[in-house]
Amino acid sequence: MMEEELIELGSPTASKRVILLHGLTGTASVIRPVAEYLCKRLGEDYSFLLPTAPIIKVKQFNGESAHAWFDVKSSDFRREADIDGIFESSDRIASLVRSEISQGVSPKDIYLGGFSQGGVIALTTALLEPFAVAGVFALSSYLPLEDQLAAQLTDASKEVPIFQGVSLNDEFISQEMSDKASAFLRNRGNPVLVQKYDMKHEIRNRELDDVIEWIKSLA
Repeated sequence: MMEEELIELGSPTASKRVILLHGLTGTASVIRPVAEYLCKRLGEDYSFLLPTAPIIKVKQFNGESAHAWFDVKSSDFRREADIDGIFESSDRIASLVRSEISQGVSPKDIYLGGFSQGGVIALTTALLEPFAVAGVFALSSYLPLEDQLAAQLTDASKEVPIFQGVSLNDEFISQEMSDKASAFLRNRGNPVLVQKYDMKHEIRNRELDDVIEWIKSLA
């Protein structure tokens, strides 16, 4: 089915790129205000790319169609993970990364970020690449740890810094899932900054302000 067009924000000549991914049922337009907030405060050196997930049938929604980066087969996201769907979306985002590189942008100037499902794809994409991107920020998200995914993570991606924003009252992503993700990433060598917030499955400005400071610390 047709997808919403890619939204681009900021100067096309900016030296740094941020690829920002929305969550389940979202679109590029839904997460655009987040990108605008980040773009305004990071300044003219940063531009943003906002892709939209395809429309697929989601098992958790009784087979109804929705924008989704991968299928959700159970309310327990750690059960029956749609690894094929995750790989497919990761490949799509990797093609965006490689397109930017082909235009002269260094991998060290490319950031991946995402909310919920988008965070899964941002993390997975970066960890599968044979080179290290500048960093990944995953908000109210998690990392599937199935063997077929974990076995393909690259050594180069161990250098990628990661910001993990954890919502303490998240209705969907459990603390156990968040803790397992950060422990796994740290154990493999990634520099991980975990920030926790007294909020639900959402994005708030104080979390984005922390993301901004983290990005600036890496630049």
